[in-house]
Amino acid sequence: MDKKTMKIFILAILAIGFVRFILNISGLSNSVVKFFSMTAIIVIGTVYFAIATTGHKERLKAAYLLILPYMIVEVLALGYTWATGRQTIFHAEEYSMGFSIAQHTIGHFVGGLTWEPLFVFVLMEIIWLLYAGVRRLQGPKHAGA
Repeated sequence: MDKKTMKIFILAILAIGFVRFILNISGLSNSVVKFFSMTAIIVIGTVYFAIATTGHKERLKAAYLLILPYMIVEVLALGYTWATGRQTIFHAEEYSMGFSIAQHTIGHFVGGLTWEPLFVFVLMEIIWLLYAGVRRLQGPKHAGA
């Protein structure tokens, strides 16, 4: 796995999460802040690393590394809401699914270490299978073709 590219993705996820938090606590509405998406960066990273990695183990590691900064931002932002009582987009009704702030925070922490990276890994595996299948159908490249 290309460590430099992974670091860029990790920093981008952390940065956009920080921007999302700052914009929201500065008073920008959720309808605007929602466009600063950590998920979008994770999706791009998922596709990239599904194709760029050379094995299942590397894709599993990449999945965890893509989710970890997201989970850190989510837990810290939810912790802010929990500690201050000040609502942020991170615990907005459309994202909290009716859970209390404590349940939501703990859920992101547990999910970020378990099912969320496993879900991303499964997506990477599916993308890799599709990519490998298309390459196989194209056959070997011939010189001069």
